[in-house]
Amino acid sequence: MSSPSIDRARKEIDAAWLRSDADGITQHLAEDAVLMPPHDTKKVGRQPINTWLRGFFEHYTMTDLAMPEREVTVAGDWAIERSLYEWTLRPKDGSAAIQDQANWIGIWRRDREGAWSEACGMWNSTRPVPVASGV
Repeated sequence: MSSPSIDRARKEIDAAWLRSDADGITQHLAEDAVLMPPHDTKKVGRQPINTWLRGFFEHYTMTDLAMPEREVTVAGDWAIERSLYEWTLRPKDGSAAIQDQANWIGIWRRDREGAWSEACGMWNSTRPVPVASGV
């Protein structure tokens, strides 16, 4: 069972990634949201997450984004979103594009007024870790 408001928010979040729009992403987050990006420390709170995203967009532009798998399970005032993403990042320094595929878990919370916001998000790449030369 999914939620139309969560589905709509996800579409808006994904569109904001393609626009490099940190505000467009974080407007759907809870004030106390937690983001756990790969290879980095967790970010706690809407503003620290926004700051992290702005830093990310200083170095990368997302040019392609697809979600071939997605499942949302709603249980009362909580919802769990499990997705598979595929994206292309273009480094702003002109180096080669990065194509990745990632597993995503999002936890959504409904407030007293019935509005949903994302309370926690975490992803990891499905691509193998590059092996250093000489190993």
